[in-house]
Amino acid sequence: MRKERKLLNPEKLWRQYALALGVVTALLCAIFFVNKALVAQGVLTARTVETSQNLTLLSQQIALLETKAVQDSATDLVARFEAAHFSLLRGDVWSAELQQLYFAGDDPLYERIPRFISLARDLVLAPHHARPPIVTQLQDLLGRGGLADALRGATDLFGAASRAEEDRLQNLMDVLFVISAFAVLAEAFLIFWPAHLAVKSVFRELRAKTGVLTSSQAQLRRMNDKLYHLANHDPLTGLPNRAHMTNRIGESLDTPSWDELGVLFVGLDGFKDINDAIGHDNADSLLIAVAGRLKACVDDHDLVARVGGDEFILTTTEPPADLAKRLLKSMAEAFVIDGRNVNVDASIGYLTAFAGESEPTQIISDAGVALQAAKAEGGRQAVEFSQALRDESADMLQLQLELRDAITAGQIEPWFQPQVNLADGSIRGAEVLARWRHPKRGLLTPDKFLPAAERAGLVIELDHAIWEAAVHHAQEWQVTDGHKPAISLNAAPDTISDPFLIERLLKMLHGSSLCLEQIVVEVLETTLIEGSDDMAAINIDSLAECGIMLELDDFGTGYASLSKLTQLPLSGIKLDRSLIAPLPDTGADSVVRAILALAAELGLKVIAEGVETDEQARYLCTCRCEIGQGYGFARPMPASDFENWLKEYAGQPQAFAQQPDQIPMQA
Repeated sequence: MRKERKLLNPEKLWRQYALALGVVTALLCAIFFVNKALVAQGVLTARTVETSQNLTLLSQQIALLETKAVQDSATDLVARFEAAHFSLLRGDVWSAELQQLYFAGDDPLYERIPRFISLARDLVLAPHHARPPIVTQLQDLLGRGGLADALRGATDLFGAASRAEEDRLQNLMDVLFVISAFAVLAEAFLIFWPAHLAVKSVFRELRAKTGVLTSSQAQLRRMNDKLYHLANHDPLTGLPNRAHMTNRIGESLDTPSWDELGVLFVGLDGFKDINDAIGHDNADSLLIAVAGRLKACVDDHDLVARVGGDEFILTTTEPPADLAKRLLKSMAEAFVIDGRNVNVDASIGYLTAFAGESEPTQIISDAGVALQAAKAEGGRQAVEFSQALRDESADMLQLQLELRDAITAGQIEPWFQPQVNLADGSIRGAEVLARWRHPKRGLLTPDKFLPAAERAGLVIELDHAIWEAAVHHAQEWQVTDGHKPAISLNAAPDTISDPFLIERLLKMLHGSSLCLEQIVVEVLETTLIEGSDDMAAINIDSLAECGIMLELDDFGTGYASLSKLTQLPLSGIKLDRSLIAPLPDTGADSVVRAILALAAELGLKVIAEGVETDEQARYLCTCRCEIGQGYGFARPMPASDFENWLKEYAGQPQAFAQQPDQIPMQA
């Protein structure tokens, strides 16, 4: 197997093939040249034997020249004899016997032939009467001198030598043929057969790899299908995701048979609180159940997709308003999760998309704008998209983009509304309210920019910026005029849940001359009573431990559980203006008296918000409400105006509230 592995090396395999081809080529060339030499030797043998025979024949013809007196013929015979002699001398066929015959002995043939040629020349040149003696000498040289026998013997020897050379070449060719045969057999066994085995091994491996590759391709196709499914579907619910839904909307609107398509964007209301209440696993089960219920509300050719944590998109060919009603009705039924009923409401934004009017992403975005409008209106309802909603959303987005820079640039400033002790008319402090002095839109109240802060995640930064500015102004009043009013700081739910709340607040107060007793943090009922955030509970306890007073804002709006008031470190509650406005109406009177009695029993101060008339102030004082706040005392005002207000009113008690028409209108 190891040798086959070496043969599989292309460089070595071709090297061996080249060597084998070279050997075969060399042998063929040798055979070719030996065969050529053999043919040439045969021609040479025939020519040599013929020349030697001619030499013998010419010698006899020359010896008979006595009877032929033709001069030209004699000269030609002699010249031919001499040429034949020199031709044999220059030949390559010389055996030992020929050399012995030609050059050995007392009278070698090499010397007798020149004498014969010399006599033949003399015979040709001699006159006719002088020729007989020369002829006699020639005949004696041929006969008794043994020249004729020697020439015949030379002819035989030349033939034998040539045939011997032919035999040698023939034997050499036979040897080459045998070597070639062995070389071919050796190459077959040593090169071509191992190469054949190696090639078979390669083919086996290729077949095995082909099988593995085929299996891998099938596995790859399965993986690609799985990846495609994962890329286009939600792993929890198995529903299509946003990318799939976007493509589906585009394909549907490109289909000639579909001129319009209903698109609904469904979002669950308060799902974060539900998630915290029932746990993540049960929340996942709830999302799966919601997905199933949504699918049950549409036809098979409609599509339901999960596009966010608690958001779904549906497409339908029926009027989307009809489907929205059916969805709201279906979602009103409780879900059974882990053996208990879980209620979850939904908000819906919907629209009808027409072919060629908008891109799929824009359609989804518009439906999302309608969904946000439905949530902003309190949830559990369906809102159809309109351009007005888009303009409002664009305006909200612009506010979000501008708000961050506004906080950094100090455009968000604190305004102050006085709080008065109703018993003696002294100044208790002021609630700090936020205002945005926008360079283009003018002065904006919180209801205009707080939603933008919430969407942009800037609520915490906004609160701390207002707090820091308010503490700075309060410190200036304290140092300059000696006034030490308490300042009530509004804390949003996100701020109360901030892990760095205590650190940032104490660091801010550490650099000021304010006492902790001058700081009041107002927290909404929803934050204190229904909030499940552990960090919020920790921060509330930490604020109380630091000596900072906590008040429950907007009490009476229907959120708080009275039984939990004793469990919270509160210093007071703030009655919502909706309870104060009807006073001294009999129905409102009984509610307010009950709350005041409960607060007195719990040792809580009560601040009445929205006091606008002298009658309301006197009534609340009679009911032993301690503090009043409202337009009857003063409107919210910027820091400079509040400082002037302090200088005018802080030194003299206010018996009761002013009449509304006596209050200078503040922006």
